[in-house]
Amino acid sequence: MVERKFEICVPASTANLGPGFDTMGLAVGIYLTVRGQIRTDGADWRLSVAGQHTSSIPLDPDENLMCRVARQTAARAYVNLPPLDLHIINDIPLGSGLGSSAAAIIAGVSLVEAVTGMEFSQGELLRHAMAFENYTDNLAPARYGGWITSCGRANGTPILFHRTFPADIRLVIVTPDFPLPTEQMRAILPDAIPRAEAIFQMQHVMMFVGALEHRRYDLLREAMRDHLHQPYRAPFVPGLAEILELECDGLWATALSGAGPSALALASHNLENIAAAMQRCFAAQGRQSFVYQPAIDTTGRTIRYLPPGEELRPEAAIMNTATP
Repeated sequence: MVERKFEICVPASTANLGPGFDTMGLAVGIYLTVRGQIRTDGADWRLSVAGQHTSSIPLDPDENLMCRVARQTAARAYVNLPPLDLHIINDIPLGSGLGSSAAAIIAGVSLVEAVTGMEFSQGELLRHAMAFENYTDNLAPARYGGWITSCGRANGTPILFHRTFPADIRLVIVTPDFPLPTEQMRAILPDAIPRAEAIFQMQHVMMFVGALEHRRYDLLREAMRDHLHQPYRAPFVPGLAEILELECDGLWATALSGAGPSALALASHNLENIAAAMQRCFAAQGRQSFVYQPAIDTTGRTIRYLPPGEELRPEAAIMNTATP
């Protein structure tokens, strides 16, 4: 086992990007950070939390998603994990369509790597991660960063393709003050769609990819239209319908981020006014909202080992500490 203190950092992600349901995602610069070390006393794991979004993070390792992923991944990899002290610093809003569960899953798999010194191949890592979330649109960007499109082989294993997202496209994300469980938002989707709708989706995914890769941003408004998931989820996100039709200087297009309720805008400039216009759509429905203007994360998950003397848990950041 690696005896040093370690730090795992995993980015948030925005998936679908309009029509790309379960096919593409983009890593963004909002982070889940986990600092840990092997415990020298006691037999259990001890968790503490800090950051902007912590109220729903369980401090019981048996209930905490990251810890459950780590323990089950270790069992499947035939390794044992020792008792750990873990300090979780989370700035990704939970249940908001920004890949909070995918970040926790990738952090859990990465915890096995950090503690044991193992390094999973891409196939191994995705196999472990997909045991908890059976789609890669958030998992892949959280681990590898950037804009990733994916599909499944005939045997079900995923293929990832790392694309270059344009550096001159800026992101605005507006998150209303209520969560939407991804499971609920997937359950409301139809099991089948007409052929015409399937053709519409394929056309718009191809147009979206081409518009970005050839800098035809004038095509993004049409390219990001969707008939597969946004119409079914919009009634659960008051204000989204208006956001999807917004027109502002500098705004190219808008979409639901993942399963929502966050809304994503792709823009060139005028970000403050675009964010304010999106917030007004939520406010008209009686909802407060919060603005993010993150950079695109091109690195994905990182693991580093802390130098001697560096604090595992900066006291100024502590919000809640408990020993199960």
